[in-house]
Amino acid sequence: MLKRLFIGIIILFLGFMVFPQGPAAQASTKQQLIIINKKINRLAFYEDGKLIKTYVVATGRTRSLTPEGTFYIREKITNRPYYTLGIPGGDPRNPLGNRWMGLSKSENGTYPYAIHGNSNESSIGKYISGGCVRMHNWEVRELYSKVRVKTKVVITTSSKSFQQLAAPYFKNIDVKAPAVPTVNPVSDKSKEVTGKTEKGAYVTIKIGSWKAPAKRADAKGYFKVTIPRQKAGKKISVTAADASKNVSKAKTVTVLDKTAPSVSTVNPVSDKSTAVSGKTEAGAAVTVAIGSWKSKVKLADAKGKFTVTIPKQKAGTKLNVTAKDKAGNVSAAKSLVVLDKTAPDAPKVNPVVDGVTEVTGNAEANSTITIKVDSTVIGTVKTDKNGTFKVTFQEALTAGTKLSVTATDAAKNISAATPVEVKPAVN
Repeated sequence: MLKRLFIGIIILFLGFMVFPQGPAAQASTKQQLIIINKKINRLAFYEDGKLIKTYVVATGRTRSLTPEGTFYIREKITNRPYYTLGIPGGDPRNPLGNRWMGLSKSENGTYPYAIHGNSNESSIGKYISGGCVRMHNWEVRELYSKVRVKTKVVITTSSKSFQQLAAPYFKNIDVKAPAVPTVNPVSDKSKEVTGKTEKGAYVTIKIGSWKAPAKRADAKGYFKVTIPRQKAGKKISVTAADASKNVSKAKTVTVLDKTAPSVSTVNPVSDKSTAVSGKTEAGAAVTVAIGSWKSKVKLADAKGKFTVTIPKQKAGTKLNVTAKDKAGNVSAAKSLVVLDKTAPDAPKVNPVVDGVTEVTGNAEANSTITIKVDSTVIGTVKTDKNGTFKVTFQEALTAGTKLSVTATDAAKNISAATPVEVKPAVN
């Protein structure tokens, strides 16, 4: 009986050795690697050469505090107490957070440093710790659930990409960045940037400190990224990142000027003017056209002010003013009509004698004749197309009366006065 019992125990023991337990059978056999780059305070987690995810971390407040080199995950602890201040594990005040992964220089060594959570989420991304690598609590839990004890950890300060840093540890690492994207011209009227890159690559647009959300290129590599309108001359940087996070060199394009200037102001021009002045875009080339005649081109100054010389023009003549910017865009024409600022000649008045009831003469055609005695208007009339006029009175004029006769044209210009004295009648 004892012999059979002993044999059964041996068989049961051998069964445990031959058939692994559930958790051990499901353990990942993928080669894992963690890279921490202090230059950018980022942690990358790899499995079998594939970048699984990157995380923002906090590292030592001085460069020497977080040591560089190759380490190993020596131990994993959930809710590790903070022994220094006697803070229990799981306490919100615990600066180690709720997950702790001790690091050592060898697979079986001691672990003075660790990757752990924290009690100050605002510290993540900064150079602030006493040497350990801090993570957001919700992210350290995620990493903790995936990473195995004895996983290699590389800590460095480098300008290389994670792919380049990981390449020595895996045979299948893709470190070839996409080619520089081809970018179509962008103007100050554009609302998007288009072009072509590696198919499926993620395209990022940067304009100064502004950055557009990455947009994936289609199966043929074409991409289209929405941007706010930009001023001419603005620089736009375009990069493409492939699935392995390799980033291309930047393609820089300058926003083209496709907006025509405007002639915002043209000052009045009269039949006495010898120049046209106004305001437009700074440095624009201004031209004045009068019928088939065109002025010489004149550049507006730094404030957009311009003055263009023209020959004197008759009232009513139409002028067209245009401006052309440095990019060759031409404004719409600003039109104006030459104003009449020339007064008519003084009227010619026929002799006036005692007892007559009318005054006749000649002045500018279609002007208005006004006759005054001192400052009192005693009669008005409009000249005909030949300039002839006749003003009739209800009472006869008497000898010695002094008249003042003026002509006012359609532009309200008033001629010099013609003085007339009523003469005695000749018998």
